[in-house]
Amino acid sequence: MFGFVRGRAVVVVFVVAGLVGGVTAGSVAAATKTTVTWKVSSLKAGQVKKLSNVASTNSPGVKTWSKTGSCVLSPKSNPPKLTMGSTGSCTLTLKIAKSGNYLAKTSSKTIILALYGVGDTGPGDGKIFYVDMTRAVGSQYFEAACAGWLNNCDGTTADPTADWGCNGESIIFADATAIGTGEGNTARIVDGCSDYAGFAADLATDYSNSGESDWFLPSKDELKKLYINRASVGGFSTDVYWSSSEYDATLAWAQDFYDGFQGYDGKNYAFYVRPVRSF
Repeated sequence: MFGFVRGRAVVVVFVVAGLVGGVTAGSVAAATKTTVTWKVSSLKAGQVKKLSNVASTNSPGVKTWSKTGSCVLSPKSNPPKLTMGSTGSCTLTLKIAKSGNYLAKTSSKTIILALYGVGDTGPGDGKIFYVDMTRAVGSQYFEAACAGWLNNCDGTTADPTADWGCNGESIIFADATAIGTGEGNTARIVDGCSDYAGFAADLATDYSNSGESDWFLPSKDELKKLYINRASVGGFSTDVYWSSSEYDATLAWAQDFYDGFQGYDGKNYAFYVRPVRSF
């Protein structure tokens, strides 16, 4: 600390015996930014979620929840859970009081009503493995073919294996990896590998069930979501599955369903195939 006596600077020294909370005694601790992470963007009608699973924060401050729209917080005093309504959307607001160095914060999130949830049976008699209601209509739900899809969904028949196809050939614009690109990749592979038969993308597009025939080989990121929610779908081998995302003329992306590792491998290898569709 510095002071001034008749124009001369005088150094005043404080001897501090220790630290308080990691900050030197006599100083003011810096404020800490409060963050809120929303974990849910859509719920099915009647679906119940703990609010602790809807949003998380780094602040220990007192939390106050409120809502507008089609949902219920219960009980009204210090509600621990949310029940989604049957129509429209639900907007949640979380207010966090200042606590110690953590600043006060207010954050809101609109939860959209979903017709299906992960693990539900989809229109093609498969299982929903990914839902994102912020995507365009027609690409909000992703459904994986049922376990035993080659044998009338018997639940026991193993997925077939096949090579990726077109080994040594580069398929133009079949290298997309994002969610929503698997269908386009697959169409280009099937078109580019027209001289072949029985390769992975070919098996996927040949599948039809419950009146749905728009199945495809998932992209790299779609396949990752399928792996993450594999228990809700069922019937997978603990081995490698093909994606529709090409890496180069001789390699394509694949997903190991044993340890979750994603990597690219030779197109000539016979890996497992599970068709998906989006709607």
